[in-house]
Amino acid sequence: MPDCVYTGDKFEAGLAFFADAAGRITRFSREPADLEMAKRLPGQAALPGLVNTHSHAWHRVFRGRLELKPRADRDALGNAREAHDRIAARLTDEDVYDAAREAFMEMLVAGITTVGDCHFLHHAPDGTPLPEPGGMAHAVLRAAQDVGIRIALLHGAAFRSGFGAPAGTAPTRTLAASVEAFTRSTDLLLAHVEKNFPGDDVWVGVAPHSLAAVPIDALKAIAAYAHAKRFRLHLALGETAAEHAACVAEYGRSPAALLADHGLLDKRFTALHGTHLSDDDLRVLGAARVTLCACPAAELAAGEGALPLAKALAAGLSLALGTDNQQQTNLLADARLLEFQLRGERARPAALAADLAVPFFAAATVTGARALGAPGGALEVGRPADFFTVNLYDPSLVGASPEGLLGALVFASEPRAIREVWVGARQRVSGWKHPLQSTVVGRFADLQKKLWT
Repeated sequence: MPDCVYTGDKFEAGLAFFADAAGRITRFSREPADLEMAKRLPGQAALPGLVNTHSHAWHRVFRGRLELKPRADRDALGNAREAHDRIAARLTDEDVYDAAREAFMEMLVAGITTVGDCHFLHHAPDGTPLPEPGGMAHAVLRAAQDVGIRIALLHGAAFRSGFGAPAGTAPTRTLAASVEAFTRSTDLLLAHVEKNFPGDDVWVGVAPHSLAAVPIDALKAIAAYAHAKRFRLHLALGETAAEHAACVAEYGRSPAALLADHGLLDKRFTALHGTHLSDDDLRVLGAARVTLCACPAAELAAGEGALPLAKALAAGLSLALGTDNQQQTNLLADARLLEFQLRGERARPAALAADLAVPFFAAATVTGARALGAPGGALEVGRPADFFTVNLYDPSLVGASPEGLLGALVFASEPRAIREVWVGARQRVSGWKHPLQSTVVGRFADLQKKLWT
């Protein structure tokens, strides 16, 4: 029983909520006997746990190391790609575990209780099979389980190095030899998950990298497989202007139009990034009830440009949020970037609510949960008790009225305002600190020294 609970459209005071042994909410109550029994969280407000729809957890090793540096012989993004490939070639499964554990711990401390992590490291650096099939993915899952975050493991596929390139040219660590090899490895991953993890904690989806890396015929086969398995399908779309032009050059169609022509767009499809989608593409995606996942900090840091947010919302697209390459771990700050963008465009789509905090918070919770097929995203009976609390007396929130608290949280709060984080009615963070924090941070510091010295 915190001082108030966000129940989907407002904060309510004097409300306790209860969970069963499985961690699912069974009831809300104002009955005196229930209030007397409830654990009190004084000076705190509770909100549904945030959902990070798009992540590459092991990319946490790059934060602060790929920023623009003066080089006369190549551009900054070229330097970033060179560093990425050099580090990726060295990673062991324990390195991936340590990097992912650091990323997932930071997410929990930031109020994120569910993450969709796209995983593409399938082979040894020379392209040979790993000692244990799926070992790198297993390391990511072990990291999530150890820190206590829910995860949708989105199994990645890449067949070629770019539009027009022949099959087999994708980087050796990420290469899928064939659609059959990819679906077979996904089946093995699914079997591992079903054997070793509770269904609400870990589940599987697919993430063909992009139309550049996955030709349309292969994408159709993967989509059919995903549909049969009832998996979510995530695909980078319109990420760069060059990609958009190359798609038109190869197929004679823009990315969204091509997908629509082949019947690949539906409510289980999530388009990632979308910074360079045309107005027509946005209308096609909106008509198909596709979710668009924006990762504004990562996209701006990579020089990809800004999402055409006003047009996307006007087209009827549902908006979710992701951290992508771990440029930062703060979904509320990502929402803030998008709201600032709307201000700069002097645009306010009619689809947005009067209180802008409401749709942006929904993007970070309920829409993200729907895009991942996650059980959380809202504090409701039958859903898991995944929530975070904020300190109402934190300097960044103090004085906010009940009516203005969500806006203060989304658009003005500092990370330190988050006090507790619970997943499935189990406390994972207390006083803005995870119980494994010292161990996780120490191991990650050693990893960074090894990788970058």
